[in-house]
Amino acid sequence: MPAPRVLVLDFDGTMTDAEAEGRPFRDGYLEDLCTLVGKKPGDAEVTAIADGVEDDLARAPGAHAFTWMGRLVAPATVDPYLRMVPIAHAILDQFGAFPGAVDRGRLLGSILYKYNYAKTLGHPVFRAGAGEVLRALGGTPTWIVTNSDTHAVAGKVAALDHVTPGVAWLTSRVRGMARKFDVDDAWTGVAAELAVPGLDRPVLLRRHAYFEILQAVLSDAGGAWTDLTVIGDIFELDLALPLALGARVGLVASPRTPPYERAFVEAHPRARMIEDLAEIPAYALPASA
Repeated sequence: MPAPRVLVLDFDGTMTDAEAEGRPFRDGYLEDLCTLVGKKPGDAEVTAIADGVEDDLARAPGAHAFTWMGRLVAPATVDPYLRMVPIAHAILDQFGAFPGAVDRGRLLGSILYKYNYAKTLGHPVFRAGAGEVLRALGGTPTWIVTNSDTHAVAGKVAALDHVTPGVAWLTSRVRGMARKFDVDDAWTGVAAELAVPGLDRPVLLRRHAYFEILQAVLSDAGGAWTDLTVIGDIFELDLALPLALGARVGLVASPRTPPYERAFVEAHPRARMIEDLAEIPAYALPASA
């Protein structure tokens, strides 16, 4: 009997409206940055820097990258969580604060991110149709693999179950802290880079921590990479690695999806743009449709 197709879903930004849900994250993060550079919350200079970076990102999404541990690992434009990193760098640079790449990376990614992400948990905002799709996937080999905390995302799924009963089965299938942004040059299980037309920098593929989680999911299901479909909202973080390893992928569209990502996905035989979440079950798990 052939192995079943396996589905992995990203969550924040894929099943949720990241712009609406992420507003408290952005506001709280900016308040903390003001404190770190010796300014009062709402300081006009800090606000102007943040707004200026936002404008730059919107005008040229391909020219601005999310920087993690000194590496360019994702577009900085797609959601408020990613956009806060170049905003924070600009603010800290302006005031000469935390100049070291390692210390700054830990501050932004491990401390300020976690502290302010928690502010979004009390009011999850789901994309239209998220509950119906997750309910329709009940009984299928589906997992959620996310950069966010396992329990936080499981809590969002549980909250969604109160609105759309029948999705709570996924709370035990969340694999968090996937570290999709971590690049491990020492790992040689995949090519180092992927060239994407319209993007001047390479897409770095060696996300070993993310690979290990996906591999564990496949091993549990008895499947191979060609049996896997991954759905996410950021090609570079969620989809580039599994695509390079033979999986199919679906990129959930948003108004901030970079044009070069859309063009690449539309041209690839194992990739698809997802304009409506209702498309996911039939694309990802055709036997269950």
